[in-house]
Amino acid sequence: MIKRISLTALLSLFSVSLLLAQPADIERVEPEFWWTGFLETELQLLVYGDDIGSSRASIDYPGVQLKQVISVENPNYLFLYLDVTDQAEPGTFTITFSKGGEVLTHDYTLLEREYSSTRHQGFDSSDLIYLLMPDRFANGDPSNDEIPGMIEGVDMDEPYARKGGDIKGISDNLQYIKDLGMTAIWLNPTFENDMPYNYEIGAGFYHGYAATDMYKVDRRFGTNEEFVEMIRKSQEMGMKVIMDKIHNHVGTHHWFIKDLPMADWIHDQSEVGNTNYRTDTIMDPYASEADFNATVKGWFVDEMPDLNQRNPLLADYLIQNTIWWIEYSGIDGIRMDTHPYPYQEYMAAWTRRLLQEYPDFNIVGEVWMQNVATTAWWQYDFPTQSGYNSYLPSVTDFPLYRSIVSGLNEDAGWDTGLARIYYTLGQDFLYTDPYLNVIFVDNHDLTRFMTSVNEDPAKFKLGLALLLTTRGIPQIYYGTEIMKMGGANDPDKRRLFPGGWPGDEINAFTEEGRRELGEKRNLPIPEVFNYLKTISEWRKDKEVIHTGDLTHFIPENNVYVYFRHNSEETVMVILNGSDEAQYLETARFNEILSGYKKAINILSGKTFELESPLYVSEHTAYILELSK
Repeated sequence: MIKRISLTALLSLFSVSLLLAQPADIERVEPEFWWTGFLETELQLLVYGDDIGSSRASIDYPGVQLKQVISVENPNYLFLYLDVTDQAEPGTFTITFSKGGEVLTHDYTLLEREYSSTRHQGFDSSDLIYLLMPDRFANGDPSNDEIPGMIEGVDMDEPYARKGGDIKGISDNLQYIKDLGMTAIWLNPTFENDMPYNYEIGAGFYHGYAATDMYKVDRRFGTNEEFVEMIRKSQEMGMKVIMDKIHNHVGTHHWFIKDLPMADWIHDQSEVGNTNYRTDTIMDPYASEADFNATVKGWFVDEMPDLNQRNPLLADYLIQNTIWWIEYSGIDGIRMDTHPYPYQEYMAAWTRRLLQEYPDFNIVGEVWMQNVATTAWWQYDFPTQSGYNSYLPSVTDFPLYRSIVSGLNEDAGWDTGLARIYYTLGQDFLYTDPYLNVIFVDNHDLTRFMTSVNEDPAKFKLGLALLLTTRGIPQIYYGTEIMKMGGANDPDKRRLFPGGWPGDEINAFTEEGRRELGEKRNLPIPEVFNYLKTISEWRKDKEVIHTGDLTHFIPENNVYVYFRHNSEETVMVILNGSDEAQYLETARFNEILSGYKKAINILSGKTFELESPLYVSEHTAYILELSK
């Protein structure tokens, strides 16, 4: 009789039993375990150990067939391809490795997939995403700040060094995130990044984008089990979790970089150098081969070797790693870092496979492009000349971000000021589905929004009102709710959240702490916090904001008016970006306003008659629910 093994039972044994099961000459088998019941039944196992490549492998387990054994240039690797058929039952089977007269065995476990309404939900325009950097958000467990054997510990004096934020810090503050009105959490990468701090160039790897083990959470954040528990806790509280992944590169201290399986596992930096960051070369019909290769083959930075996804063994490894994390952790979505930099055909295959296995899932690709056309090119079903389809549901909307920041800081003109936003949204015909664009006013790579608007609270609030009422999936960067400031360099825009560290003088997770912080910085932090929270809570159940039509009018005198409407409800948004109060003649908007008599401003709670003209204060947003 075959014994069924649950994921919950395995979690408690994972860190110990896996190590005990490893024969002395087998250091790794990745993925460490798998599941039955996938649509794609092929499974690649990467086996790593001293001279394991010369071994003969065999498996005897009902429903599991060993289809292919591949030896590569490096004798310390062996790749097994299994067919885990529909007849395979959850359980443990033995893989036997024979070489000469020596026999090694490894016990491998197949699990039963976990099905739950709170797993793999995807995310869409009904959500409001809270982006946080684990190392900089909150240190809930100072005991993991220094891990024996890991290269870098905590240094509170060096801006680029690690600060000790961790999974427990996130878990301890989930209620804060929920109370702010967020419905999803995006974490910067949590993979092991056991990289050395580079004091010469002032670069640290606390950001997580230089993985050294793609199957382990960094122990300075916590354990794999703690990561899964945090996700489950979030989902039980009604919040989704989005995982950050990177398939363009890893860190120089990644275990397989130290002992490459094959010469073409990565691109040769001595030949291609570092990337030119010119991702327009991907879709440019006139791009030279040299420029294209410099984009996709060049290393992102010297410490991040560029992966060659045209190596089929590596491609399978990366795809399976993603599926392993989705199934193991139950995450609801993925944000793929540097999406245009790997080979485009690989990214399409990766995306397609994920959505086949998880049709309710969502993926947003970081496509940091210069304009709407080159951004829209990356969304699924874009009519490319080559016939390429990315299959990617969501893209990062950098063109709208630039328009918001520029528009709030410029004087009004034909195509400047808030008109810039109008013209950018007017190009939405290029997107397959602009409502799936992830929109933002700042993130971990950008100048803090409060700094971008020259520390002007009124402009700051205008930007938030727009972000939470226009089309798309809005994302808030941790600390934006407390008007955090920071310039262009990395540590400046990634400062610690006050109250996240033992001994912090001010705790901004509390109402009292936000009041104290506002007084200290002479800023209306409690007011802005409540402003954001008011709109966030309001939009949660507003289908008209999630999926309603958007009708906007050409800005006049730097006043931008747009409507979100469906068959049930209409919302009027007025953004006065001018230095002066103005009167709006409502007749201009009659195609939408006709029949409506009253409005309630959800920001103030004030109800008033829809009379013409409407008085609007300078640098003020109005979010009006209309009634007849």
